[in-house]
This record gives sequence, C-alpha cells and structure tokens, in this order.
Amino acid sequence: MVNKGASSVIDDDDNHGQEHPYDTDPHEHLEFAPFVGKEFNTEDDAKEYYNNFAYRRGFSIRKGNHYISAKLKNVTMVQYVCSMEGFPNKPANQSAPEKEKTCTRTGCKARFKIRLQEGVWKVSVFEDIHNHPLVTSLAEKQSLRSHRKLDSEGKEYIRDMRAQDIKTANVHKFSGVRHGGTKNLKFKRKDAINEIASQNRKLVGTDVEATLVHFQKKQEKDPEFFYDVEVDDSGRVKNMFWVDGRARRAFQEFGDVVTFDTSYKTNKYSMPLAPFIGVNHHRMPIIFGIAMLRSEEKVSLIWLFQTWVKAMYCKEPRAIITNEDEDSAMRIAIKEAFPNIIHRCCQWHVLRKAGDHFGAIYSIKPGFEDELKRVINRSMTVSEFEKGWRDMVQNYDLGNNRHLKVMYEKRSEWVPAYFRGAFFADMSTTHISESSNSTLKLWTNNYSSMYQFVLQVEKIVEGVWANESDEDMANMKAVPELSSFHLIEKDAHQVYTSKVMSIFKGILKKTQLGEVNEVEKDALYEVAINDHPIIQNWIPETYMIKINKSEELVSCTCKRYEFEGLLCSHAIKVMHHVRMFHLPNRYIMKRWCKDANARTKRSNFERSMEFGSTPELEAIRFATLKPQVMSLLKMASKSSDAFNLLQGILDVAEQQMQEVADEQETLTREIDTSTRIPSQVILDPPISQCKEKRKQPQRFNLQSEAKKPRRCGTCGSNKGGHNSRTCPLKKVHGKKREDDDVDSEKGQDVESDGAYEYEDLSG
Repeated sequence: MVNKGASSVIDDDDNHGQEHPYDTDPHEHLEFAPFVGKEFNTEDDAKEYYNNFAYRRGFSIRKGNHYISAKLKNVTMVQYVCSMEGFPNKPANQSAPEKEKTCTRTGCKARFKIRLQEGVWKVSVFEDIHNHPLVTSLAEKQSLRSHRKLDSEGKEYIRDMRAQDIKTANVHKFSGVRHGGTKNLKFKRKDAINEIASQNRKLVGTDVEATLVHFQKKQEKDPEFFYDVEVDDSGRVKNMFWVDGRARRAFQEFGDVVTFDTSYKTNKYSMPLAPFIGVNHHRMPIIFGIAMLRSEEKVSLIWLFQTWVKAMYCKEPRAIITNEDEDSAMRIAIKEAFPNIIHRCCQWHVLRKAGDHFGAIYSIKPGFEDELKRVINRSMTVSEFEKGWRDMVQNYDLGNNRHLKVMYEKRSEWVPAYFRGAFFADMSTTHISESSNSTLKLWTNNYSSMYQFVLQVEKIVEGVWANESDEDMANMKAVPELSSFHLIEKDAHQVYTSKVMSIFKGILKKTQLGEVNEVEKDALYEVAINDHPIIQNWIPETYMIKINKSEELVSCTCKRYEFEGLLCSHAIKVMHHVRMFHLPNRYIMKRWCKDANARTKRSNFERSMEFGSTPELEAIRFATLKPQVMSLLKMASKSSDAFNLLQGILDVAEQQMQEVADEQETLTREIDTSTRIPSQVILDPPISQCKEKRKQPQRFNLQSEAKKPRRCGTCGSNKGGHNSRTCPLKKVHGKKREDDDVDSEKGQDVESDGAYEYEDLSG
C-alpha cells in the first residue's frame, strides 16, 4: 500500500535526478505541511513542527544523518526521516536461527531536511511520500514512538497523583479524563510507570539525604519541628525520630497516657514504624512523634525513649501501653528510660493470643470463654480477681493448661484490676496505633523509600490535625441537647466536648440501675445491681461509695474516675441520694473540656510572654526569636557599616541580658545539634532482601539481632543444615517421629505436663 503526499526539493544533490513515482493525493489536506524555504529559529523548533505534522499524518519520525561544518565546528545540516526509513539489518551468520520480529523498516523515502543559513534554520528538502499504511485513529497515533512523550506539566501531574496513593493505571485513566479520553493522550500507561520509576531511582543512595533535607525545610517553616538521627559504625542510619511543633505542644496537655507500637514494618528497609499515640479531648488519636528503627534491641529503644522525652520538653507520660510480647527488651528499656511511669501490656493482644491457644477448649468447655472475660474485666480488686481465677481454673479443670499458666504469671502487666487506681484515659489497648498502621498500609507498600514513607506519614498527621480542628469548630456551634433533668448533665454540657458528653450521657442513663443502701449516714453507701433489663443472666454486682457532702468528695470501688477521668454511675447515683445535684469542679478533668487545647493553639509570641522558665518556654522563646535574629545577621553581613552597627548593638544587648539573666544561657547560642543535619554523610540503611519477610508485618527478635538457626518444618530439628524438602524423615511417608513435640505456638494448647500453683499477689 502506498500513501501519496507532497514532494518538494531544492537541493539537486538530494534529488538524485529522479522523479517520484507517486503523485500528490488531491484529497489529502496538507495545511500544516512544511515547505521548502520555511524558517525556524532553532533546530528544536523545526523538529517539533515536523513531528506535529507527522502526528496529523499518522507516522513517526526519527533523526537521520547530520553534517558538522569543519569551519564552524557545529552542526549545519540535520535530516529527519520516517521511522520506516531503511531496511532491517541481516544477521551476520545466516545459519543461526533468528528470532522472529515484526518488520519495522520498509525503505520509506519520506524526509525533512533543514540547513543552518545566516543563523536561521531553513527547510531545504521536504518529501512526504510513504510506502506503508499511515495511522488514522487517535488511539494508534499515541503508540507511535516520536509522539509518546511527557511534558513537564504531565510529569508533575503524574507525580502529584501518585503522591496521593493513586495507582499508576488509574493515573493514566484520570489523565485521559482531563483530555477527553485516553485516546487523546500522547503517552501510554507504560510511560507513566517509567516516570514514577525514574523518580524512585533518583532516591537510590540518597534516600536519607533527601529525607533530612525535607526535615530541614520543615524546621524552617516550623521552628519547633524536631528530629534526630542515630547512625551505626558504618555511617548508615540506625534510628530516626521526628515530631512537629504542634504535637510537642499538644503533649503538654494530652501526654498523660501514650501507646507505643512497633508492629508495622512495610517499607523497603523493613524498618519498624514506631509511633507514640495518645488521645485528645475529643477522644480522637493524636500522634506525639514517629520513629523508624533498624532493630528493637534495648539500646535502640532506650535511645528512642530518651530522644522522645527530650523532644517533649523533658516531660514524661504517666503511663504507657505496649503490645504484649514475651521478649523482655521492651520492658527493660521502658523500665530504664521511664523508672517512674506505669507500663501496661495491651489486653487485646493478650486475649487474641489466648484465643489462638484456647480454640479447642472454647469448643470442648462451653462457657469458659465468657467466664474468662468476666474474671478479667469484671474484677474490681486484685483479691477478687485472684479468687475468680482460682474458681474458674478449678471449675473447668484447667489446672494443667500451660498457656493459662503463662497468662497468670504475667497478670500484673495486663489485668485491669492491677491498674484500677491509675489514669489511662480509657486506653486499655493499642487499637489506636493499629488503626494508624492499617491506614498507612493503604498509602505505602513493601518497596516504599524512606523519603516516600515520611511523606505519607505526614499526610496521616495532617489528617489528625484537620480532624481536631473540625471537631473544635463543631463544638463551638453545638447546641446542648439534654436527655434528662439532672443538673449534673447541664453542668457537663457546658464543659465537656461532644464526644465525651455522649459517653457521660450513657453514664447518667445507668444511674437508673440498682438500689442505694446506707451503710454509714453521709459517709458510706452501697449500690447493689441485682438485675439488668437488657442483659440476660446478669451477675449481681455491689459497689461501695464513700462520700463527703460538705467537701464535695466522692469515690467508688470501681475507680472509673481514677481510670478514665469521668465519674461513674454509682457515685452519681449516691450523689443524687444525698442531694448533691451539681458536678463538683474537682471531678471535671481539664483534658476532656472544650478548651483543653486552647493553650496549644496560642501563637509562639503569646506563649513566649508567659511567666517562668521551663524547657518548653525556653524552646518556644528561642524558636520565636531565631528568625528575627537570623534576618539581622544576613543584613549585617552585606557591608562593614551594617556589621559594625549590629556588633555595637549586640555588645550592649549582651551586657544588659547578663544583668537580667545572670547565670542563664545567652539567647545567642547555636541551635541544638540534635535538630541539625549531621556534618558527616549519612548512608541509607541496608535494603531488606527477603521478599517473604516484607510481605507481611513481622516482629523482630527483641533479644538480639543474631540470626537463629531455622528449624526443619518436618522434623523440627535445627541441626544438620537441612530443611523440610531435604529432611531424611520426609522419605518415610512424610510423617514425623512419634517423640517429636508439637509446637504449642502453632497448634491448640489444651493441656501441659504438671499442674502449677497460684501465687497470690493481692497483698
């Protein structure tokens, strides 16, 4: 098939004195065709013009030969030809089999030649006659090589879309929507993939450097932004921690209880993400800093805890909740770094692990699961828990169960009865951390670089602050809706946030349960709840409430206020009984009030004017003055007059400051070295090579980083250097030896050898 077009020649040496066998097609519209003598300012302009024409005609171009002038030492002639020009090269060895390929050369004579004359590029030859079919559909034109291109705007659009966790295939589709369909795009899905891959390749070897530069830019915008990096002996990143200024301020109000979780490891370095998470006055999660660790050894954890406390202006939490783990590295690190706080293991993880071991028992012994949860959660005192546990083990004949013994030995680390008197803001599990982890899994994958990982984590943090601001605004506009005639509810509406108020309404509703019995007038009362209108098979409960009406003091044996910060229904029921109708101020915890974060949202200048000297105030004042001082230094460096002027001002200021501050540090000190990029070059951490390890979040061995010998899946042995495929026992009908023990961690742990005695910790 022959496609006829226009042919015009000005160079005799290029025409070879022959006429073209194809006449001009009268039906072909060549409005945009170049012509001999057309001028262009640059070679690129000429190439772009011819390529645009080729797109309309339906063929692809490539650069042909060119000529370099010996006199001018530059290119003076360039020829562009059709991509089908020439013929395929024949293999040197005809006898060797050649892989079949689609023919891409047909000897097409179409060409476009330009020459440099007097500083202008002019068309000297233009031939538009093709001996192959031309592409007519837009969908096929975008596949032509010279027309598949991404401009700077398209590349930026692809990067922005991918940064929002939109898959590459969808990026291509969304781009097509903007241009009326993918058929109108000049790039294909593969080009978008290549663009994203090229961006990832730029981070190879400079991942940490890009991350630290990003932190430095963040610090310029937010003077309270804090980060620190620890490197190993080879100069590679070992641990990294960062936190924004708002989180540091929020910790001063809501940092009484935090959860710490290291179970999320999805990045190409398999470094665990370790966030410190608490709850704000809206009962919503708030992130108090994020770390990435190479390992979970005691040394690394202690470094992280000490760095975190430093970032929080040397303030420590009152309690910390971690995942339940048999390894002691976490416990030891917390004990050494925080000797004065309460450490609690996540109850949810303990019960989930118990479900893996007790699956058979739950089926064989009906009622055991409910009884286990009742003893754990409904025991108000340690002695009550001890008695309930003994009765449960005896009634269900589980005195020999191995895992039940392990749970009992660690009871003081996770059973609520041992923490009734400590404040935990009703955070008994690390579900909040896991919720953030599940969200992060949607934004990252096993091959995310550190820089990309940090950017995605920051999106989650920004979402946290946005949610808090939305709730603050909603609380300002909220109109109280009373569900009862209690004056206590009216008092609570004025101070508590909407989320806390919804919980408090549930507490008020429960005051209808039970009866009040006077034990000692105006001093001691008993609330007995013998039945429940909704819950069947209700187990009677009794609570003792101490009260002092004159001093507005009240306490209950359930210790809900001590644990959660809200008065329990039993205490409020007795308050109504003795005619105490208002909510005492001493039982309104500020962290649950609407204005709990008012100080957090104040400007740095307002907080700098506060009286006193604390690590927080010192850091805020330093951050507030730093931009102004740096501006003066830049102006003073422009000339000797400005330098001398500032020098004189500083001498006077230093003398006056010394008189005021005496032994205080001068405000002209350098910025803390922990918040600067280290002077030495920091290398990227080693990339994890084990794909199986990076598929799902896994735990590191907290005892050591040493590699343990892998056990054979058939015989269970870790000796001999064999595995399940080369195991000698596999040849014997694939059965294990009878004397091999079944790993209790993988199967159902019903019973173990020998009973165990219970140690009474109630005293």
